[in-house]
Amino acid sequence: MPERPLDPETVADCNREFKDLLERYAWAIVRDWSLASDAVQNGFVALAQFGGDVAPEARKSWLFKVVHREALRIRTSEIRYKQAVHDADAVRETQATYEVNPLENLAKKEQIAGLGKRIESLSNEQQQVLKLRIFEDRTFAEIAEQLQIPLGTALSRMRLALDRLRANEPEEDHEQ
Repeated sequence: MPERPLDPETVADCNREFKDLLERYAWAIVRDWSLASDAVQNGFVALAQFGGDVAPEARKSWLFKVVHREALRIRTSEIRYKQAVHDADAVRETQATYEVNPLENLAKKEQIAGLGKRIESLSNEQQQVLKLRIFEDRTFAEIAEQLQIPLGTALSRMRLALDRLRANEPEEDHEQ
């Protein structure tokens, strides 16, 4: 049975009634007010999009479940991001310490800068999908849901982005 949207007035009423309570609950999970607010906002977006089939007496608990999942997803994403930054810092530190050839470091920096420029040359739609998949570790189903596009479109945009990145990849110099 397809889920139906909920009328905006009811969503606004639920927002007034439950927002503060939900934000405090989300804060207990993510320990950051802005992230908690994001989780709650995502919960109300879900309520607006899919809450038409939720019984009025069940809306509060339904919202708590959605906000709980969102807060956990955000917390996991933040942890992964912080770990990735930490790992990248450790790698840079190690590379700087054990660097044998400074020209290799320069070449790597140029490759990274070139990749950044190639990513920027992609369409906004392809960049969105690529960044959500690689940097936020989202599944294609989550990407499709967040961008409100069909799953096949998300997959297609990723494939096209990767094809364009490969096509624009600079030729390696095989001379030694």
